Amino acid sequence: MNKTALLTGAVVLTAAVASTIATVTYQRPTAEKVEQPPVEQPQPAPTSTPPTEKFNPPVATSPTPASSRQPITLVDESVQSPEFAKFLDRTKQAVRDRDAKYIRSIVTPATRFSFGEHRSINYLNPDNPKSPFWTSLEKALSLGCSQEAQAYSCPTVFHQFDEAIKKSNADIDAFSAIVVVGQNVNVRSQPQENAAVIATLTNEIVKYDMETFQNSAAKEALRLDDPNGWTPIVLPNDKRGYVSSRYAYSPVGYRVFFGKEQGEWKMQAFVSGD
Repeated sequence: MNKTALLTGAVVLTAAVASTIATVTYQRPTAEKVEQPPVEQPQPAPTSTPPTEKFNPPVATSPTPASSRQPITLVDESVQSPEFAKFLDRTKQAVRDRDAKYIRSIVTPATRFSFGEHRSINYLNPDNPKSPFWTSLEKALSLGCSQEAQAYSCPTVFHQFDEAIKKSNADIDAFSAIVVVGQNVNVRSQPQENAAVIATLTNEIVKYDMETFQNSAAKEALRLDDPNGWTPIVLPNDKRGYVSSRYAYSPVGYRVFFGKEQGEWKMQAFVSGD
């Protein structure tokens, strides 16, 4: 891994991709009721706590021809270990409470916070409840985790996207893709909750609109790691729009790794990039 994304959440996407769109299937052992608002209805403004049903959508038929889809299965494997699931629930509560003391208790001197020089947890300033660290970690934990050897990685997008691309011939890579997770997620003409809806997406991979991001004078509003921000995308018909960053994930965005050390679950890494 030799690329690093800045903490501001601006993910560097380097590869141009075809306008292929993929249908994503999100599976959990216990599915919850999913809200399916009609297109003409405005999507609720993002809040600090994501609605659970948005991350547990059923399979939906995509308007994209079947021959052009690249299916991805996102499975929350954290539930397979009751012990880890209990730890994860406790960690999510600490994130909601902005409990810096707890976070420091699961960090070790070997925990990595970058792919370059070693940085400590102090680099992310967890003692400040408004630090971007909290929203980035909250989002990373929202979709569940994938099991990797003796550890877990969260969110599942990181691991499952990589596996899906290896099995496909899609002209897309982790740096140029955005995974939109949710049922009938609105694509708006402007990065505003009251802007016109130009399309809806249900569990699909689209192209990140790097050109719009680079030319924007308000890059802070286009933060992918901020659930209250907006993510510019390009639709298969080449139309440009914005989706709430709450539902937009980069396969190389912030992710967290947990593993056991001396019999206790610890945070082994919290990084972005590849």
